[in-house]
Amino acid sequence: MAIPGISRSISQDDLVRLLGVARDWLDTPAGEMLMDAERELIKVQLQRCFGQHLVQYGLSPQLLDEQRSVLRNHWQLDLLAGPACIPAEETQWPFAPQSLDVVVLHHGLDFCLAPRAVLREASQSVRAGGHLLIFGFNPWSAWGFNHIAGRGWFSEAGFISPARLVDWLDLLGFSVEKRIDGCYRPPLASQGWLDRLERFEDFSARHRLPGGGFYFLMARRQMLGMTPKRERGRVFPALTFPPVVAGARRAHKRNDK
Repeated sequence: MAIPGISRSISQDDLVRLLGVARDWLDTPAGEMLMDAERELIKVQLQRCFGQHLVQYGLSPQLLDEQRSVLRNHWQLDLLAGPACIPAEETQWPFAPQSLDVVVLHHGLDFCLAPRAVLREASQSVRAGGHLLIFGFNPWSAWGFNHIAGRGWFSEAGFISPARLVDWLDLLGFSVEKRIDGCYRPPLASQGWLDRLERFEDFSARHRLPGGGFYFLMARRQMLGMTPKRERGRVFPALTFPPVVAGARRAHKRNDK
């Protein structure tokens, strides 16, 4: 089932519409299950990160609401304008190179026109020794079956393989320190069925089995040789946003091999 009004060759307008549909889905039982699991995970993993500047980009601007005090400065980039968000084009972030301590991509690579370009833009903003924290939908899971079967917004989301993402990170100079899977239950619409499968969820998480609906990667930017001198200027060198350019995400995905 396709998203109403979205063609197979997705443009910027299609992407914004898709993002809106996925955010509405977060209020369903399966969406709440996803957000609860990811909030609990990020709450723990952020304690391992140090610094002052954090930026979040992706599916839900509310992911880190309770963790704003972990790092002193916290910004949210978004394709949609909001009271607490900085509107930005996905490959034109308003931050100086190596000026951020932590960047959180909350399914940001699943909802974009060019995943490798977004990852490159995010990586350039991270200082040496800083972290990229990435949430992604796992194609090798029950959630990935919905993507393959063309069910709802799942059919248009990225679902990038974690193995491929690890390769991309390695080329960008990042070392993956940790991978954690979550949401082993399928994204069912019934809260009753989700409750019945809770034991399966607990067993899979306890034994850290592969095949969760989402994966989390913690990657650190490597410090080779001398540590690059960190810029002392403004974190925001310029707040001028270029015009948004439409593109075909599926063409980008075919080229990202």
